[in-house]
Amino acid sequence: MSSDTLGIILFVIVSFSWTIYIIQEMFITGSSALNMSVAKDEGERKQIQVASGLHFDGIEVWVVGALTITLGAFPLVFATTLTHLYIPFFLLIYAIIGRGVSIEVIYKLDSKRWIKSMIITWTVSSIAIMFILGVYLTNVFRGFPLGETGMTEGFLSIFNVTGISGGLLFVALSLVSGAGWIHLTTSGDLGKKAIQFVKKVGVIYSVPILLLLVFMGFNNTVSSIFIGELFMSSYSYFVYPALTVIFAILTTYFGYKENAKKLFTFSILTMALFLLTGFTGMFPYMVPSHIDVTYGITLYDAMAGPSSLKVIIIAVSIFFPIIIGYQTWKYIIFTKKVNYNDE
Repeated sequence: MSSDTLGIILFVIVSFSWTIYIIQEMFITGSSALNMSVAKDEGERKQIQVASGLHFDGIEVWVVGALTITLGAFPLVFATTLTHLYIPFFLLIYAIIGRGVSIEVIYKLDSKRWIKSMIITWTVSSIAIMFILGVYLTNVFRGFPLGETGMTEGFLSIFNVTGISGGLLFVALSLVSGAGWIHLTTSGDLGKKAIQFVKKVGVIYSVPILLLLVFMGFNNTVSSIFIGELFMSSYSYFVYPALTVIFAILTTYFGYKENAKKLFTFSILTMALFLLTGFTGMFPYMVPSHIDVTYGITLYDAMAGPSSLKVIIIAVSIFFPIIIGYQTWKYIIFTKKVNYNDE
C-alpha cells in the first residue's frame, strides 16, 4: 500500500473521529446547557445530570484520538493549527474541564451558593464547548489566513461572520438535539418542556438560517469548498450539502410539531451531513487557505513517513473497534429513563 493511500485512509479516520465526537457531544452538551431553562427544581435538574453524566465521560476519547492521529500522521498540520489556535484550544480544554467537574460535584456540598455556582458553570461551559468547536471546524472548512510565509493574522481572525455563524449553528443544533435527548432519556414532563422551550425561543427556526449563512460564507472565498477537488470531480458530491439543508429544514419542521424522536434524529443527521460536506470539500487539504488555495497544506505535504503511518493504522484497527463496542454497549445498557430526583 502506497504512502499516499495510507495518508488518505488516515484523513478519513481523522474526519470520522471528529464526526463521532461532535455528534455525541452535541446532544449531551445541549441537554446540559438547557438545565437552567427547563428544570423547575433540583429533582428535574438531577434527571438531566444523570442522563448527561452517564455518557459524557467517554466521548472525549474521540477528540483525543483525532488530535493524536493528526500529531502522529500529519505533524505539520498539528503544529500549524495548534500554534495559530493556541488560546482557543485552551479555552476549549477549560470548558471541557468545567463541564466535567461541575456535573460531578453539583450536589457534593449542601450549600445553595455552591450549587448555584456549579449550575452556572455547567451551563456556560456546555455552551462554550459547542461554540468553540463550531467556530474551529467552520474555519477548518472555510480556510485559515495562511499565506506564503505562514499565518498572516492572529487567532482572532477565526471569529469572522462565517466562523461565528458556525459556532451559533453548533450551539443551536446542540440545544435542539439536547431537548430531544432529554425527552428520550427522562420520565415525566421534563422532555416536553425542553422541546417546547427550543420551539418557543426560536432555536429550531435558527438552524436552517445559520446553516445557509455558513454555506454562503464557504462559497464567498477563493478557496470555496464547493470548488474543491472532490466536488469538481463529480457533481454527485453536491448531494451532501443538499441533504444537509433538507435535514435542517426537517429539524425545524419536527421541532414545530414537537416530535421528539424525529427532531433528535434529524438534528443529528444535519450535523453529520454538515461535517461530511466540510471534510469532503476540503480534501485533500488539511489546513486550507482562504487567501490562496495553493498556500494550503495538503495531507500529502504534511504526512509522516510510511512506517509511522502503518503503525498508526494498526493501532487504530485495534483500539477503535474496542471503543466503538464499549460505547455501543453503554448506550444499550443505559436505556432506562431517568426518574425524578434520581442520583
